[in-house]
Amino acid sequence: MPMKLKKGGSQAVVSENIREIVHDWERDGTIGNSHPETKQQATKQAVAIALGEARKTARGRTKPKAPPKGTPSAAKEKARRK
Repeated sequence: MPMKLKKGGSQAVVSENIREIVHDWERDGTIGNSHPETKQQATKQAVAIALGEARKTARGRTKPKAPPKGTPSAAKEKARRK
């Protein structure tokens, strides 16, 4: 069953994604198309996958919301774009 990983780069989100991947491995013995033999191998692979997802988020694939209009942050943002 495909796993749904949360987006985000915080330690809590990464830890939750690792936990979810290892839990899926315990259930059906696979992570994606691979079949790690031990829990240690599965955990290493889960860490790599979770950190890869965190990196994707950090590279700007999810943009932060614009500051509310009329705030000093919005004025700085507008001045920066000119």
